[in-house]
Amino acid sequence: MDRRQDPVPKRPPEWQPLLSPRQWASLVHAFADCPEVLEDLRTVLVQLSPGVRGTLVANLVTALESEARPARAVWAALAITGNEVKLCSAVALGRLHALAHDSPGGTVHALWPKE
Repeated sequence: MDRRQDPVPKRPPEWQPLLSPRQWASLVHAFADCPEVLEDLRTVLVQLSPGVRGTLVANLVTALESEARPARAVWAALAITGNEVKLCSAVALGRLHALAHDSPGGTVHALWPKE
């Protein structure tokens, strides 16, 4: 029987700020056979900003739709999201660096002091 036809368990309170009802429905079915991985995922999601959390969940849903095993899908989503965050951070830092010469009355200092 197709799991998508099974009723979706209600989203527990600890998951409500982390996932939409639709995301919950996707993940709870995918992780039905490995609830410990779902709980590990919750631990990770709690630590992330809302933007990064949304990106990770979107990448995870995409990985699961490609029929990856749940644990493997989590690792793939983490790797992809990490790369996306690094690229976005690099772009933002580049913009800040470009603005440093034109900043209104401020100076930009290196994060680490030069030795």
